[in-house]
Amino acid sequence: MWIFEFAHVLVGILWIGILYFFNLIQVQSMPKMTEEGAAKAYTQIILPKALFYFRHAALWTVITGIVYYMVGRGTVQGIPSGTIMVGMLLGIIMAFNVWVIIWPNQKKIIAGELEGDALAKAKRTAFLASRTNAWLSLPMLVCMIAANHGGFSF
Repeated sequence: MWIFEFAHVLVGILWIGILYFFNLIQVQSMPKMTEEGAAKAYTQIILPKALFYFRHAALWTVITGIVYYMVGRGTVQGIPSGTIMVGMLLGIIMAFNVWVIIWPNQKKIIAGELEGDALAKAKRTAFLASRTNAWLSLPMLVCMIAANHGGFSF
């Protein structure tokens, strides 16, 4: 059973780490990279690989989390509980944002399929979904930790 928990935590760290990289570093660096002519190389070489790991880490975090939940029911402290269910729901919403909102928009942006207002709208939509995920990650992490460490006690 520990293998499912380990895999869930490992891919979860990868997912949230890349999410924070995109929100804290990439968003602030892109204007300067564009100004210096490095944005195209970044978006064509690094970004596709980062987005691959990002979306697949999201998928595997959800899969391993569900498997861990199913295997751990009744044997692991905090499973099942309302707290873990809230954390799971937030994680599923975040994975939905990755696969249904962020990735389709980023794919069009990287491929150069969009121009003008359509490009601006796709960038804004992907940004807002990513920023939403960054904010949702905080209560999600609190719920996931609290479920196995005594719940919420103030």
